[in-house]
Amino acid sequence: MSRTTDAASYRAVLALPYALPTFAAALVGRLAYGLLPLSVIFTVQTATGSFATAGSVVAAFGAASLSMPSKARIVDRRGQAGVLPPLAGACAAALITIAALARSDVGSPIAYVCLGLVAGLAAPPLGPSMRATWRRLTDGTTLKERAYSLDSVCEESLYLVGPMIVGLTLAIAPAEVALVTTGALLVIGTLGMVLAPPARRRAVAASVRRARFGAGPLRARGFGPVLATILVTAAALSIAYTCIAARAQEHGTPAAAGYIEAAIACGSVAGGLAWGRRRHSRSRATQLVGLVAYLAAGVSIASTAAGLLPLGAVMAVTGVAIAPLFVVAYVASDELAPPDQRTEASTWVNTANNIGSALGASTAGVLIDAVSPAAGFASAGALLAATAVAVRLAGRR
Repeated sequence: MSRTTDAASYRAVLALPYALPTFAAALVGRLAYGLLPLSVIFTVQTATGSFATAGSVVAAFGAASLSMPSKARIVDRRGQAGVLPPLAGACAAALITIAALARSDVGSPIAYVCLGLVAGLAAPPLGPSMRATWRRLTDGTTLKERAYSLDSVCEESLYLVGPMIVGLTLAIAPAEVALVTTGALLVIGTLGMVLAPPARRRAVAASVRRARFGAGPLRARGFGPVLATILVTAAALSIAYTCIAARAQEHGTPAAAGYIEAAIACGSVAGGLAWGRRRHSRSRATQLVGLVAYLAAGVSIASTAAGLLPLGAVMAVTGVAIAPLFVVAYVASDELAPPDQRTEASTWVNTANNIGSALGASTAGVLIDAVSPAAGFASAGALLAATAVAVRLAGRR
């Protein structure tokens, strides 16, 4: 990894003008995405009696979220204040309608799937928009990478806190309450975010307002390899996550998979915080190579772990590189994309991650059924190693 020197604390980031209230509001809105999967699953399953239908609704939401780059392009062109609230309102309305149908004992799978699709199409790109705000707030400082690290680890933490909130809600109320809460958080957080002065600034070039179609930041030289790195790495990590579940199932303790994934998330948070507190002097390509190679080594070692405890320990240490990898990708997208397309570029990083995760999950099932979970870990490690080599060669060019 990069040779680094000590840098200032995260207090400097949060002390930037309007940073703390804007970031706090954005986290409230983004927390909704941490609640959403389980809230939808339990609400729809209770109403229809079918986990297949519930899973289809979540899948429809996920498939529709591939429209995120297009929505981010509109944000780049028209500003956050004019775009994010209508999207949040439409998404929340679709979620609350799902809850209302479930409360009325409507059992039509088509209605729920269609509403899941609408919710996904309307889901506002809060993460990329907050990173755009961080760019404005840190302009002229050396704090941008640290701000991105703080943003990444907090987002990672939301996906740990979200399911816990759903679990606590289900202990005292019906699943529809969790889903309505999800919609409320989305609207409240989005409004708080866009009412802050940084989100109301519009510094969009006229050329962006004309560029409604086209490849956008995908045309930027060097951006394609960054996206390819994230996509392949996400696929390999998705294979590893699926193999963790299979290994836990083999040992007769499937719940252990959740604990191991939580340990990985904790490792990622720790790694992201440590990464952001350092000033990096090496190129982005070199940083990507080091982080992907580290992941390759960790996942490969995991293939040899005999028990769940060693497996969890290895994967927790491996997870240290996950958040830094995304920080580097976000910073690289800023450096490579035109200034008026950076929100969209940031969104493409997330989209590449989502596509890679889906591909990895489907591939893992084949590997596990045909060979073994150990073979899945080994294959993921080999894929990561090959990616590190490819990035190294691309960086030289």
